[in-house]
Amino acid sequence: MMRLYSSPPSPFGRKVKMTAAICGVKSDIEIISIDGNDPKSAELNPSPLNKIPVLALENGDIIADSRVICEHLIDYSGRTEILPADNRVAYLTRAAVADGVTEAALLMVYERRFRSKDQINAEWLNRQNRKVLGGLEWLSAHCQPIDTTPTLDQITLAAALGYLDFRFAGEWRTRFKELALWLTQYQQMVPSFRATDPSA
Repeated sequence: MMRLYSSPPSPFGRKVKMTAAICGVKSDIEIISIDGNDPKSAELNPSPLNKIPVLALENGDIIADSRVICEHLIDYSGRTEILPADNRVAYLTRAAVADGVTEAALLMVYERRFRSKDQINAEWLNRQNRKVLGGLEWLSAHCQPIDTTPTLDQITLAAALGYLDFRFAGEWRTRFKELALWLTQYQQMVPSFRATDPSA
């Protein structure tokens, strides 16, 4: 059995968990919860970078980075419709932009979490916020309607928007109403989105 090392609040871990469920391979994966703030928990993490998520295969090999893990699960399951070969670069580009939104949002959270108030860099926060807004603006114009099975870019976008809801109280929704509607539709169509909600 494969082992996925992650944590419930991790948006990248959530993306992998949704992908596993959509691929139909959830039962092939044991999820091991990692708390990055707990040294003992971190010792369990097989990632050389001590980052999550990371997937450990049955033969002991590891797969790092959520996008690489997702691609492995898609190949493993044979569910190629989740990342179609036709126009693959466009799917991966949309996924990369959504990942970039998540990364910028994470950096904003970390800036406030790990620095005292007098050390917080307002310009750094503004720079990351501009990345979030720029990414959402682009994604609003390029996101695709959800078909019967969501594609990897859509899974990645849902994870990003879910993280913004979780950490920033859904502030993005007023400005990006089309994306908010899209996420509502995704939530209704994809049970694993609700099942992986870190606030539940």
